[in-house]
Amino acid sequence: MTHTIDNRQNTQDEYITIIARTVADAMRQFKAKGLDQLGFAIVGPVDKHQFSLADGTDTARDMFEGAPMIAATFKRSTMAQ
Repeated sequence: MTHTIDNRQNTQDEYITIIARTVADAMRQFKAKGLDQLGFAIVGPVDKHQFSLADGTDTARDMFEGAPMIAATFKRSTMAQ
């Protein structure tokens, strides 16, 4: 998942969250995708999360069969175009 936020300081922040079964798997993907070379750095704690998908129905659906997964979020700031 990637999204961009305009923080009104002539920069744009881009975030990528990697969801994995282990911290090691998440960090391996960070390196495999070359996110370090693209200027991404980790933000916040890497920890277990439970995920639900709100898809417009009355009740959000559990993702990953309700099993907790590791979420690691990375950010880079670039000059606004």
